Amino acid sequence: MGIIEIPYAPIRREGHMTFEDLLDILAEQFSCDAAELSQDTSFEDLGVDAEDLVELAWQLGEATGTEVEEDRLKQLGTIGEVWNLVRELEEEAE
Repeated sequence: MGIIEIPYAPIRREGHMTFEDLLDILAEQFSCDAAELSQDTSFEDLGVDAEDLVELAWQLGEATGTEVEEDRLKQLGTIGEVWNLVRELEEEAE
């Protein structure tokens, strides 16, 4: 029997993404340990490129049930800024 791959989907608590959910998404996408990430971790630290931002926008959109534009992510530089965007998008969606 072969290995079955199941797409990654963060657990949303009480209908909202948590900061830990965001860290899990980033750790999965950038093959790092979520415990090593913080709000001050920069995209540069993670080696993020334009293709990564497209994937991250899709993953965040799936996790939050909103549309996340890559252009908005390009304006950000740290995980903390991404977290602020996620919270803003969830508030707009309510």
